[in-house]
Amino acid sequence: MKIVKITMLLFFFMGVVGCSNTEEKALQYLEDKYAEEFEVMWVNDDLVTVHPKGKTDVVFSIQEDGNGYVDTYLPAKWAQELQEKLKVDIEKELPLGAPYKVILRNTGTDPDLMGKSVEEILQFNKNVNVSIIAGIKTNDSPDVSQYSQNLYNLFNLMKSLNTEQYVLSVGFVDESEDISEFINTAYTNNIPWSKLEKKVYGEVNVDFRLDPENPSPNVEPRMILNGPENIIDNYESFME
Repeated sequence: MKIVKITMLLFFFMGVVGCSNTEEKALQYLEDKYAEEFEVMWVNDDLVTVHPKGKTDVVFSIQEDGNGYVDTYLPAKWAQELQEKLKVDIEKELPLGAPYKVILRNTGTDPDLMGKSVEEILQFNKNVNVSIIAGIKTNDSPDVSQYSQNLYNLFNLMKSLNTEQYVLSVGFVDESEDISEFINTAYTNNIPWSKLEKKVYGEVNVDFRLDPENPSPNVEPRMILNGPENIIDNYESFME
């Protein structure tokens, strides 16, 4: 019995040391590369989720592969810059205090781009994918018509950035739920509204394929965003 206990303890401590080494190596790599300090949020196998020290709203991941490390710091950094730039325009379309996050993908991660502003990235790289994820609190299944004009305005705000791909994802969540961490880590957690372990009434997901000026041929005509009323058509309820 003692042998079993000792063996289990050894495996436990080996796991702790391995995890610690993973964190330390990842942090050292990032600090050498960007000349900044970073802090670990959590570790999942060899995937480490981190943020710059003192900047808890810039959440990204770093992972070791066969050729070294791959990190997503620059897209997260530029996304936060864009969020600050669009802050007033976004917040006037959402209920007061509604949590939201701007996410950028396909920006490139070459460290030579470090000195570029988000405006420069969007101007010269039209392949960038811009997303806004937001949560709206309600005390029951929502009347989406109350929010349709505002969400339509957000869709057009994203369209105005002139990237090839853009996505607006809005979850309608019970007012008792705290989704602040989910929103803040949306770039790394990859959890859809339908899988969130919270009381979510439904979602509106609209993207570049619904642009009435260049709609995808695979989209139903009633879903195309010719006006705010089509936001309602794109609402998906999770309630039975």
